[in-house]
Amino acid sequence: MTKLKKGEVMVENNTIAAFHILSKKEGIIKLRTKKMYHWHIPKHLRKKPIQQGDIVLVPTADGLASVLVMQVFREEFEETQKRYKKVLKVIERAPKK
Repeated sequence: MTKLKKGEVMVENNTIAAFHILSKKEGIIKLRTKKMYHWHIPKHLRKKPIQQGDIVLVPTADGLASVLVMQVFREEFEETQKRYKKVLKVIERAPKK
């Protein structure tokens, strides 16, 4: 974790924006890029933060699906009034730089 200076507040990202994965063959990922979808990150998954490039399992209208995380950010429900389905688990972490 990052050390905070006096007076700073730790901000946890609680939302992801991601594309659906159509296929994954020989390390090549094919995405459905027509629309980016959003999901909520539950508190138990925030301990090891989800990052851009991670592949996560999420609920959809057709069951469960794997998605590639494109953005991770904080969204306040009080401001947006949007509710999203929850990320179920991290399938694969993005490689560290």
